[in-house]
Amino acid sequence: MAGRWRAKLGYAAWLLGVGGLGAWLLFVGVRSADAWRFLKTPHLGFNGRVHRADSALGFAAVPGARGLHTFPIGPPFPMQYDEQGFRIPAYESPTRPLRRPLVLSLGCSYTYGDGCPAETTFAWRVAERLGGTSLNAGKCAYGLAQMLLLARELIPKHRPEIVLAQQSPWLVGRGLSGFARATFGSVPVPYFSGVGDVSRVAPPVFRTRLFDLPLQRYDNPRRGVAEFASFAWSVGLPLFAHDDVQLLRYHARRLAGRIPEPATDDAAVVLSAYRELHALAQGAGALLVVVRLSHPLDYSPPPLGGLSREPGVVVVRAQEVLNRRVPEATKEAYQRRFAHWRGEPPQLVDTHPNPAAHAVIADEIVAAIERAR
Repeated sequence: MAGRWRAKLGYAAWLLGVGGLGAWLLFVGVRSADAWRFLKTPHLGFNGRVHRADSALGFAAVPGARGLHTFPIGPPFPMQYDEQGFRIPAYESPTRPLRRPLVLSLGCSYTYGDGCPAETTFAWRVAERLGGTSLNAGKCAYGLAQMLLLARELIPKHRPEIVLAQQSPWLVGRGLSGFARATFGSVPVPYFSGVGDVSRVAPPVFRTRLFDLPLQRYDNPRRGVAEFASFAWSVGLPLFAHDDVQLLRYHARRLAGRIPEPATDDAAVVLSAYRELHALAQGAGALLVVVRLSHPLDYSPPPLGGLSREPGVVVVRAQEVLNRRVPEATKEAYQRRFAHWRGEPPQLVDTHPNPAAHAVIADEIVAAIERAR
């Protein structure tokens, strides 16, 4: 009798295990199909292996990498990083000489110049206007924690004359979430932790697998069962198996108190981070230029307290200037002037600042620097 019950329990456990495995494999298949469809249709993004996993930053540029910016409509255009991971125009040499003054730029896709050739971004234009070299360290999806880590490394190393630091409402949220926004897959990133010492930055909770897999092999319009099966085996299964295991470990460790909790005071984090940026700039003899950018017609980057009145700090209210250039004061009118449009008739393909917006921002920054001299 006992043996019969053990057999039944064993069979039930086997069914549960097989059923659970089958459900998980189905879930992997669904997620793989979503990722595959994204790659097989025209989309915003990068084509080429231009980013890699990074133990401190979550992800970073591949030094000297060349790739393409892709769009839902119209042809792609080339992009490039130099040998140190700074964004440069496609026509530049990745081993370019650096001419002073050096202008180090820190921020997210707004600073990187998503949708724009590098030579049309405010980071490049400011350096050109000053007769120097642009060190554009902005990266799409970066947050305030990554900006601060880069500042700690790059300001003492290069001792730039100018540090352009983007300030936007979403940067602090990204610096607290611990995960970057990604179309698919998990990309852990550094985050601010603790309550008292809010400038303490915790490392990514695990290493992403996304940049190790052959995504570029499938970033094309080829379709078919064999193509999907190859993608699911080479990308989907290893990516989602890795992510699911690591996320289970992450949640278990967090419940056990083995992972630092994110900081909770957004305003304190912002003030502390930009004060440290100021101290790093001062230590190198650099002028800190805080470039305030936000959503269209928004005026609400987090306050900087008394920092904006400190010597060696210039605050450029770039979003306010852009807003004033749109007399209609509507989001639609703003996007017609300062977003990215392609096709015939023109269609909105990207809401990031376009080259015209970057030119306005650069003018304001250069004017502010000249007034501060």
